[in-house]
Amino acid sequence: MSALDHVAEQKYMIASSAGLVNPLWPYFSLEEPRLVLDVRSDSAFHQAHLANSYHIYPIAELKSRYSYLPPRNVPFLVIADQDQRHQVAEAFASTPAARLIYLLEATPTSSFQSTKVDREAFFASAQQCGLLRTSGSHQDRITATHSDDIPNLLFRPSPAVQRTVLNLESSHSTAHTLRVLDLGCGAARDLAWILHASRSRTSPCSWIGVGVDNWKAALSRAQLLMEDLCLTSEERKPRCESMLWAKCSDAGYLDPLVGSGKGKSVLSPKDDAELWQRHVALGLEALLPVSTAQSQESEDVRERGFDLILSIRFHPHSLLRRLSSLVRTSGIVLLSHFVTLSPTERSIAAEAHPEAILDYESPPHEGRIQPGEVEALVERWNKLVEAGCKWVVAEEVLEPIEDRRIIKSVALRKVAM
Repeated sequence: MSALDHVAEQKYMIASSAGLVNPLWPYFSLEEPRLVLDVRSDSAFHQAHLANSYHIYPIAELKSRYSYLPPRNVPFLVIADQDQRHQVAEAFASTPAARLIYLLEATPTSSFQSTKVDREAFFASAQQCGLLRTSGSHQDRITATHSDDIPNLLFRPSPAVQRTVLNLESSHSTAHTLRVLDLGCGAARDLAWILHASRSRTSPCSWIGVGVDNWKAALSRAQLLMEDLCLTSEERKPRCESMLWAKCSDAGYLDPLVGSGKGKSVLSPKDDAELWQRHVALGLEALLPVSTAQSQESEDVRERGFDLILSIRFHPHSLLRRLSSLVRTSGIVLLSHFVTLSPTERSIAAEAHPEAILDYESPPHEGRIQPGEVEALVERWNKLVEAGCKWVVAEEVLEPIEDRRIIKSVALRKVAM
């Protein structure tokens, strides 16, 4: 529990023990972390809102932002004005975890999924509990330094991503800029969490990152998320450097894409010099079908390398072998994907997670992490790694995802010898 929520909950409990009906009871009835989506108008929201709540307005904007919402089984509050009730009820009709609060100037009422609360009493209670906030604008609020009102993301990162990021940040005690590459980023929720949530973490590290995916529609959602979180400005950190449309070829290369539909592969600089140079400038030259490298690898990695490469629910077997040269010393490649279990792993998973599903049909076995594959990858990388470094398995975890299927998460780290 955060310090803010701890103090607020103490004040709420004091009021409740005195026999007072607190308008904030729907908020305090949520489990930590308490997630709040406010869909009131910009002016109403900035005038008064709950600390760290996420704001989307108008309601129609939700149509392109449903990927921002929590997992289906995670309850969250939706705060709206009474005159928005029809739009809100329709928007969240298929989201049973949403707990709707309508603010009005009338006698409060409640039902299973919605509560009507007096607006003045609601924010008076929020002020009493230390949860009332005002703001000038979305950008000022989200980019403020040392703010106690940075909006909490409603979605969660992969547990493996969260563990790895906190591990990386804890290894740096002074101000440091870390760089992340998210392969197969999809709508980029893991990448967004790494960048945006660093604003409220205590680490002195700042992050910049690159996302890559072959699905153009997903990249459009990812770009929208980065813009909503004010992560696209070149003058500020954290920052998303670029969202790249590219695919992993069967030969193990990263092919930039152009055109429409599934796109056309750019296989050399002569096909599209500007796009090719963009990938080179971002430090991805070692993954491209044709290398035009002129500088020493060690210098290139220090300048344009990555501290973290993610491959989450995406496992391009042939491309993985090329990742070693992209990673800075002390950097990590995180693989987290479905797995074909060895007999030993099966026993470990069954004991640690008796509720998990160990055998499943999708994805097919050839698309999963195979027994011995990680060890073979580390062995290959260690034959290619620059002098003075070696690759080690820093963490290896078998864990279930939301639907209980077991996956394997492996953090491979390049360490100085």
